Amino acid sequence: MKPSTVLLFGLLISACAAAPQATAIPPVTSTIDPCSSSALPGEVDKVHKLLREFDDASLLATNTPRDQLPPVISDMQRIRRATEDQIVPPCLGTLKQLLMKHMNTVITTLVAFLGGADQTTLNQGADLARQQHNDYALEYARLLGLTVVVPATSTPDLSASATALPATPVALGATNSTSANINLYSDPSVDSTVVAVLFADQTAHVLTQSPDGQWLKVEVPGQTNQFAWVQTASVTLAPLAP
Repeated sequence: MKPSTVLLFGLLISACAAAPQATAIPPVTSTIDPCSSSALPGEVDKVHKLLREFDDASLLATNTPRDQLPPVISDMQRIRRATEDQIVPPCLGTLKQLLMKHMNTVITTLVAFLGGADQTTLNQGADLARQQHNDYALEYARLLGLTVVVPATSTPDLSASATALPATPVALGATNSTSANINLYSDPSVDSTVVAVLFADQTAHVLTQSPDGQWLKVEVPGQTNQFAWVQTASVTLAPLAP
């Protein structure tokens, strides 16, 4: 082999040995923005499914005798809790807030109806619930770029029901259906003082409900004229035996 050929061969070997090793490039991953035009309809539908479920329960309440309403209200409270727990992207914050307001108003009005509230109070609650339902519909349309005709809501028409039922209010009881004690508070806040407990299977007479529907004022069992607050979500509502 000629010296020049040997030198050239050696240079080629040296160059190959010094060549950098190829490294694997990790795949590029992208997170879909839930507020993008492609993802937004699916995210909106997650919230809207809860409204449809709540509307169905409201319609059922419209056709339910007053003394049979507590289980229906309990189911509506379940839907409200699911809505409250649902995590939504920032662009749906207003939609969720409007839905929660509507649910709270409907439930509060139904509880007031059970407690024998006057017709003016019931009408005001029903009117507010309808307006909140309309506000939700407009926000829903805005998010999806739709032109909407605001529908009538299925908020229970308590004015018709009230005239067909006895004027005597239904006494409601809040029952601890769990195996653990439930705290009763001095005020409608978990930061207030615990003044008593509701034992398993024990029932307290319900006096009123907080404006947001999250708390019930009850008479402490076994303590006449002693009152406390319990979280609505922790008890089961049912009419008390006459």
